[in-house]
Amino acid sequence: MRITPYYESKGVKNPYYVLSPSVVNGVVRELKKQGEEYKNIKSTDILFRNVEPNQLNGSIIYRATSSSSKIFQITNKQKEDLPFGVATTAQKIHVTGHYGMVSRKNATASSNVNEFLSVYFLVQPSMNPDQLVNYASTQKGNTGVLKGEGTPVTFPQLADLLDEDETPERDINIGLNNAKAIQGDIKGRSIKTVYWVPRQKPKNVNPTNPSDTVIEFDDGFLQGYSNKIASGTDKTPKFNTNVNAFYKEMGNFSQLMNVQKLINDAFFEAKETVKGKNAKEAIDFYYENEFDNEAYGETGSSKNFGELAEFFRLDGLDFNRKDFYYPFRNKFITKFANYLKDPANMVYFLRTIYKYTYGDPTQSFTPCPYKLLIGTPMGASTLKNVSSDEALKELLYNEDADRITNIKDTYDGTSQGWNMTFKFLNGKPKDVTVPIVARTRFGGLQGKAFFLSSSGVQISK
Repeated sequence: MRITPYYESKGVKNPYYVLSPSVVNGVVRELKKQGEEYKNIKSTDILFRNVEPNQLNGSIIYRATSSSSKIFQITNKQKEDLPFGVATTAQKIHVTGHYGMVSRKNATASSNVNEFLSVYFLVQPSMNPDQLVNYASTQKGNTGVLKGEGTPVTFPQLADLLDEDETPERDINIGLNNAKAIQGDIKGRSIKTVYWVPRQKPKNVNPTNPSDTVIEFDDGFLQGYSNKIASGTDKTPKFNTNVNAFYKEMGNFSQLMNVQKLINDAFFEAKETVKGKNAKEAIDFYYENEFDNEAYGETGSSKNFGELAEFFRLDGLDFNRKDFYYPFRNKFITKFANYLKDPANMVYFLRTIYKYTYGDPTQSFTPCPYKLLIGTPMGASTLKNVSSDEALKELLYNEDADRITNIKDTYDGTSQGWNMTFKFLNGKPKDVTVPIVARTRFGGLQGKAFFLSSSGVQISK
């Protein structure tokens, strides 16, 4: 959960959070010690507003742990400050949701469930899928599936995954159909270990390997599967990462500096379009005094950008959308698309995608070929071998800028997504399309931290 004084949902600011019953009860006990006016206070009488440490009106009377760093102003139900605060961690055991808002499910829960069950049903073939939710919630042991680092996935952890999933029945069926497809693919080979690898890969497998699950056979061979819910054709190789991290990946400092300059120039041009008096003064001050020191990563920007949003509100403007962030993003995309029209820049871009997809060929990793696993809740899942797609590998690893011609973009000036298209000389010219999305993950509150993603490089046969 994102805990910030500047949290917004659909343009509505809401820095109020729901704290766990154990924390609230502790706060109530401490409040009762603060004088007669608090003797009869109840948990239903107070709210909790996240603030910066220097914004707290009063003193902290309760700490969830000695290392608690999230600060909440205690208020009454009318949202009037009481002279006290509480400190918690960001963990769900302390902060359970946003006040007055429907709790959102984990955005990756659906994928997590069908990925995990793709191998769970291999080691638990007798499990009735209709009874899985109830069964997982009553068991305390291990599921028989390991994480990439080798630790077991427990039934309580599986129960949590299922609870966070908005469509568990569908995803259980997808997982079952995936497991059946894998069973057919391995053709009776004896399985030693199955891994679910959303974060860490096992056995010195390249960390950029796109596999979501890995099977280790008795002979030591590793086979990976990259899960995808059916929606169109194969769209690997793909990527989803911070633009700064993307351009650091291959170690070319000039490329990194060039793209950072695109971001900076886009910000300046967007800043010059701001009309409101308070907004203009605030963003000019920020640009002159803070902008150059702002990191290109995700952290560290929310405070400055949250404060800018407040000044925009004074003028009736929406900083996080149409009155700043959208113009900033759109100007960056326009510049970035033009940047990629230089064949040398496109080569660097594609070679970086190669590293994200297939790994660094100069490094020694445990071989783990992978297949694309396309699952459906109804009917059979399908498999496609994508590791051996030599045409894509040749395109992405190519170092010769002369083999890339006729580079164009489809950007419309207002969206967050567009296509780069070009010709790749490989015997005869091949048509290539690279769909790209550039955005921030939390509206305009992540500063310079644009995220780049692609549903996959597409090359004509």
